[in-house]
Amino acid sequence: MATIRIYPGVLSRILARSKQAGRVEIGGFLVGQVVGSRILVKGASFPRQSGTATHVTINDADMARLAEELYKQGDGDVILGWWHTHPGMGAHFMSGTDIATQQRYQAIFPKAIAMIVDPQKFTRSLDLEDLDLHIYRVVKSGAKDLRYSLVHEPKEVIPDLTKLLLRLEAATHIVLEDTWFERMLRELVGEHITTAEFTERAGQFIEVVVAFSVISVMILLILLSVFSL
Repeated sequence: MATIRIYPGVLSRILARSKQAGRVEIGGFLVGQVVGSRILVKGASFPRQSGTATHVTINDADMARLAEELYKQGDGDVILGWWHTHPGMGAHFMSGTDIATQQRYQAIFPKAIAMIVDPQKFTRSLDLEDLDLHIYRVVKSGAKDLRYSLVHEPKEVIPDLTKLLLRLEAATHIVLEDTWFERMLRELVGEHITTAEFTERAGQFIEVVVAFSVISVMILLILLSVFSL
């Protein structure tokens, strides 16, 4: 049986977008890796789509575009399946349309998973215990609710968040003031820190690394020019 692990950047982005969408369903693709018996959900994409309070339609052409981008990046990431929200309806079920959609994903990739999230209660309480999230795969008898866990280990979380920050067009995509994420950050850095502060510090760290790299290259070029004289 596969072990499903979800990285914090995934939930942060989905919950932030869900909050903006309100009662309108939104969805996208899940990105990550299959390592042995582990399914590592590391990213969530937001393709072109149209939604109502009870339905969302995702542009399938964006799936091919995303697959091509992942291949070019060369990190070993693939499309693991899809996700969508059930605002106010609960994530404890898959509709007939959801099941049919999941069957199409599994026909392409047998290990494909579907993530359903109802963010409404969590958005009000900001308590992870109120997050209604389920992972499914379709079997002969219907939708099977799969177990999952959240990744908390610093050695896995920090590199993943740093990579996420480097790829985002705007750092605000992961700025979500929720007690769960801030608790995790507090454990990582040893002090109270909000997600906004973490984003700012990470940005500053990246700027320092880039500046150091530029200076190192300049020094190397100067030394090469001196020794070539």
